[in-house]
Amino acid sequence: MTVRFQNKTWFPLLFLTVREIDMDKQMIDKLDGQLSNIFIVGWKRNFEWTYELRNLNRGQLAFHGLEITVADFFGWAVRNRTVSDVQTFTVYPKLTHLKYQPIQMQFDHGGIESSVSIVKDTSMVTGIRDYQAGDRFSWIHWKSFAKNETLRTKEFEDRTSQHTFLCIDRTVAYNFEEIVDLAASILQSVVKNQGDISFLSYGLTRRYFPNIKTQSQFQKVIQHLATVQPDANETIYSILTKELKNLSAATFLFITSNFSEEMSHFFTKGTSVMRGAICFVVTEGNVITKRNYPNLKVIHIGREQFQNAFTEVVKP
Repeated sequence: MTVRFQNKTWFPLLFLTVREIDMDKQMIDKLDGQLSNIFIVGWKRNFEWTYELRNLNRGQLAFHGLEITVADFFGWAVRNRTVSDVQTFTVYPKLTHLKYQPIQMQFDHGGIESSVSIVKDTSMVTGIRDYQAGDRFSWIHWKSFAKNETLRTKEFEDRTSQHTFLCIDRTVAYNFEEIVDLAASILQSVVKNQGDISFLSYGLTRRYFPNIKTQSQFQKVIQHLATVQPDANETIYSILTKELKNLSAATFLFITSNFSEEMSHFFTKGTSVMRGAICFVVTEGNVITKRNYPNLKVIHIGREQFQNAFTEVVKP
């Protein structure tokens, strides 16, 4: 944080004291005694006050203004003034660089791939064929049409697209900051590597972000994650049952800090709603432990191991 001062008169000042007003409590805790400062000004026309806020928690914080006291050399005047200038800024979740690998789950009964959709890679033309109803206008092969006035359509290489559906648990407050940080890191990694992912955040408010592919879409999600709170007033069982009944075409990725019996029951008894699921349970310390259920992989992971999240998923 830098505050710049300018003395617009030629009159010298003996000193100036400055203090930030109405500061957020977490900012005060991070200042280490830098809440106020005093300057011997003299003939200086311009000077500045710089202080650093370290390790702020995510959220939206506000700068409200300053309380200033000045005195001249002769002691004729001591003046106090409050300058209000409200400015807000957002602290985003802490992002960890993940070693990205496409998700392919392995269970006791062998490998299970999530359902995939077939998409056209329009950068790879493999041939042309006769036009069919429903073909896109942009796929028409105009050079062929110019030769024989017959509509023909370009054929493209097919590729599979594996979709991931990510959800965070807003029913638990324990390790919630780590839950948010891991979710943000996973989203960043998938988007950066051109994967297919959607995100659901369900609490007092419900936010759903489908098919996050661009940086602008990711930015909207990260703005939400900067202020989201563990404020759900429904049980996780009812939330998952309601939200995941149409999830057959995606791998389900869930992040919590408490893998309860209720959650275990949902995944083991209600697996018909999905082809496969991974549950990250955020714990303390530098640990990774795994347990496989039918159609479910549970991975206990500490913050220090976030970078290995994807590699742990693809291990048998």
